[in-house]
Amino acid sequence: MNILPLATLFSFGLCSTPLLSAEVQFEPQTIDPQIAIGYGLAIGDVDGDGDQDILLADKRDFFWYENPSWKKHLFHTFHKGEKRNQLRDNVCIAARDIDGDGKVEVAVGGNWNPGNTDSEEQSGSIHYLGSLGKVQPVQLPHDPTTHRMRWVDTGQKKYALVVLPLHGRGNRGGQGKGVNVTAYFPPSAPSAGGNWKTAIINNELHKTHNFDSVTEGDSGDSVVIAGAEGARAVWYAEGKWQSSDLTLPDMNGGAGEIRIGKANPFGVYGEQPLSPKNTYACIEPLHGNTVAVYEVDGGKGGKTRWQRTVLDDSLAQGHALEYADVLGTGSLQVIAGWRNPDKKGKVGIKIYVRNEEGKWKTHLLDDNKMACEDLKIADLNKDGKLDIIACGRATRNVVIYWNK
Repeated sequence: MNILPLATLFSFGLCSTPLLSAEVQFEPQTIDPQIAIGYGLAIGDVDGDGDQDILLADKRDFFWYENPSWKKHLFHTFHKGEKRNQLRDNVCIAARDIDGDGKVEVAVGGNWNPGNTDSEEQSGSIHYLGSLGKVQPVQLPHDPTTHRMRWVDTGQKKYALVVLPLHGRGNRGGQGKGVNVTAYFPPSAPSAGGNWKTAIINNELHKTHNFDSVTEGDSGDSVVIAGAEGARAVWYAEGKWQSSDLTLPDMNGGAGEIRIGKANPFGVYGEQPLSPKNTYACIEPLHGNTVAVYEVDGGKGGKTRWQRTVLDDSLAQGHALEYADVLGTGSLQVIAGWRNPDKKGKVGIKIYVRNEEGKWKTHLLDDNKMACEDLKIADLNKDGKLDIIACGRATRNVVIYWNK
C-alpha cells in the first residue's frame, strides 16, 4: 500500500510548542508513541465518568486511553498465544452509548484482507464487544473486506451498527456486485447473542472507502458514503432506508473520504446556522491527493446545484478528514491528513480556514510527525473548544492537538 517506511521518520514525544498562526493555535501532545499501526479511532466515554476517552483499533489489539491521564488500557484482543502472529489485522472500531447507561458500546472489525472479496472466513469479521466491564464478544455475519463501521441513530435514539465493506462480494477490480452497506439492529440484550436483524441500506457503489453521519434531531442520522463512483446519501425514514446520488460535480475519480459539514456546538453562530445537508468535504480519489469542498449554490426548480472548490492537490495518500467549525467562528474548516511523503518528503495534517472574504488559507497542523491514518474531533478537556485527535501509521503514534 506504499506506506512510508519507519526509517525515514524520527520519533518524538510530548511537544509543548504551540502551532501558531494568526487564526490557528494548537498544541500537540503525544499520548502514545508506540502503536503498531493504528487503523482507526473512536471517541466516547468508556468508563462512565463523564469525560470523552479515546479508543484505538490497532494491528493486534483494541485499546482505550483514559481521560485526563491518557493512561493506556487494553479494551479487548482476539489475538492470543500462537494465533497472535497468525491472524490478520484489526481494521475498524465504533463506539456510542446506545443504551443510555453513560458508557459507550463498542463494535469492531477485524481479519483485514482487502485482496479477498469471496470468503467470509478469510476476509473480514464483525464483533459486538459491549461496554467496559461487560465485554462479551458476539460475532455477527458479514460480507468480505470489512473496512469501516459506525453507530447510526435511526430515529428516537434507536441505533444500528452500519458496516461498510471495501468491495462488493466477489468483485474484481471494482467490477461485479455492488457493496452491501449493511445495518445491524441490536436486540434488547446484544451481548446475549440474540437475533440481530439486518438490512442492506445501499448497494449502488462497487468500491467504497469511508462514510460519515450526522444527527438531525429526532429524525435520526443522515449518512453519506464515498466511493470510486462518487457519493451517495442514505437516511432512514418512514420505516425504511432511502438513498440518493449526491451528484457532486467534477469529482477527481470518486472519493476516498467524505465528511458532512458540522457546526461547532460551542462556537459563534450567525442568523442562519449551517445545515449539514448543504456542505461536504472530500479527499479525492481513494487514497488521493485532492481536498475539495462542495457547497449548495442555489438551484432552480428545487434542483440542487453544487459549487466545488479545490483547497489542495498536493496530498500523498490522503486518508483522514474532518469538516467542522473547530475554531468556533461560525464558518467551517477542513482538517486533512495524509500518510505518505508528499513532494516535499513530508507527512502531516493541514487545516484549511476560510477568511471573511471567502478565501481559503492553508495552515500546517502537523509538520512531518504524523503519517495520518485517521483523525477525530472532540472537546476532550471541556473548555468549549474542539480538539483534534490523530493516529499515525508509519509514525506509530497517537497525538492530541489541543485547541488553544
